[in-house]
Order: sequence, then C-alpha cells, then structure tokens
Amino acid sequence: LIPGKVEAEVFNNDLVPVSTVLSFSAFLIANRGSWETKDMGEVLASIEDKLFTGEGHPFSANVARTAEIVGQYPSGQVAEDIVRLALPDGHQQLPTLKLLNKAGIQVDDYPSATGNRRPTTNLAGVMIKVIRPQDMPLQVANGNFDLAITGRDWLSEHIYRFPSSPITELLDLKFGKVKIVAVVSKDLSVTDVYSLRQLNTERSVPFRVASEYVNIADKYARDNHLGLYRVIPTWGASEAFLPEDADLLIENTQTGRTLARHNLRIIDTLFESTACLIGNASIVFSASKGGRIRSITETLRTAVEDI
Repeated sequence: LIPGKVEAEVFNNDLVPVSTVLSFSAFLIANRGSWETKDMGEVLASIEDKLFTGEGHPFSANVARTAEIVGQYPSGQVAEDIVRLALPDGHQQLPTLKLLNKAGIQVDDYPSATGNRRPTTNLAGVMIKVIRPQDMPLQVANGNFDLAITGRDWLSEHIYRFPSSPITELLDLKFGKVKIVAVVSKDLSVTDVYSLRQLNTERSVPFRVASEYVNIADKYARDNHLGLYRVIPTWGASEAFLPEDADLLIENTQTGRTLARHNLRIIDTLFESTACLIGNASIVFSASKGGRIRSITETLRTAVEDI
C-alpha cells in the first residue's frame, strides 16, 4: 500500500497499480479538547477561502481509475544459493560505496540518479536492493535479506523490541559514527540522569520521552527508573519537541552543535553507533549460502582494517 496517483513516477519502478484503496488529500486537524473549549472561529475564517470541500475539491475530479489486473504476478523468489544484500539509501550511500569499492566490490548505479533500487554488482551470486536502514533488521530477521549494511542504532532498536531475533552483527564497518544521547532543554534545571530522576519524582503527570528510537527510549526510561512515563514516537526534526511537547529526547548526534542551536543540553550518552554488517544467524552458516556470506564478510573486513 503506497500513496500516489497511478501516473506518478513511483509506478515506473516495475510496480503495477491494482486498485485504489482510498482517495485522500491534506486535512486541517485540531485537538478535540481545544476544539470543544476554545473559540477558533477567527483562525478558521482567515483560511476558509483557501479550503476546498466536497465536489469542489481539486482531487475529487482527478482520482485515477485503476485497471483490473488479471493473471499471475511474479513471486519475486530467487535461487536458494543467491545471497540477498541490502544497501542503505540516504546519506549513508556514499560512505557505503567508498567501502565497497575499497573492497573491490563494484556496484553500478548506486547511488542512483533515477531512484533505481536494484543496482547490479560484480559479485557472483549476489542480488542487491536499496532500502532504508531502519527497515533492515526486521527484513533480515524475516529472511527477506541475508546480509544488510545498517547502523548499530537500528540494530539495537530491533533487538530491544525482539530479544530472541536471529539477527547477528557480523562486522563493525567503522563509518557513519554517531552518539545516541539523552537530551533536555537548557531551561530545565538538570545536568545528568540522576537529577532528572529526582525531578520526575516530584511530578504528578507522566514524563514525556520523545524519540525515533521508540524501544531504545523505552529501555532507557525503565533502566534509569524515571517513574511514570510515556514514549512519544517522532519522525525526524525531533529537537522541535522540547520543551513544549516532550521533557526528554533520545536522539543521535555527531557533534552536538545542532542540539545546542536549539537550546538543548546533552545529559547522558547511551552508546556509540557505527555502520555494521548484519546477517540472519540461521542463514550465515547454511550450506547453500554460508560460504559466499563468509567470503563477503572477510572481504569487507580486510577493507575495514586497511582504513
């Protein structure tokens, strides 16, 4: 299920739209309690002439009808001895490519100017797909990939949620170094987790912990006995949540300068994260793929040690 019109560019990537599940557009939303207790008439009046409703909505006349597709779809299955490798998208692409090239591994069209998610490689018996690092641990655990290059932060996030996961770290790749830190507003009179804990004992409302790392944040709050708390999931720009919408932020940072610019203070470092090669433990030592996986791992290890 993905958003977009049938003629959108995303459907050029070997995707076939089968049906329209839901037609939607942007909405103006309000907090129910505020809506019931505050007069928002002036605010609504100022933007009312910009809104489209009912049949006048520009989207309503342009909902693309999708053709009914009949027949068999390709299963996407590959030969049992093919190693499926996931490479990261986003800002980790260039350092990943640099390491692969240093190891003598050629990957064509990565990064891709056209958004190609399936680059080719000179590695025999290897199929590559480009996905988000956040998705990799679960995808490897589910057997959709055999190897992946992700961050230790996302590996930890996965392990904290699924302690019995078959995921294992095969190699520290030593690039993409960030620190996972606990952050508060500089206006809050705390300097470490101990004074934070003391402050929370004096509160009658739940302590709000915001983070993209929901499970890391939950574990940190429990391990440090922060009392009554709730975790607020974020999807980027997390520093904006403090201090109005959260009391504590669990975030990654390289230098801390961005946090400082937003009047935030680091009070604790949870751990350091670098890129790593991960694999499914049940497959790493398999007869069909084990040898090829170990060869790739050792090739990368040699390149890392030469850095």
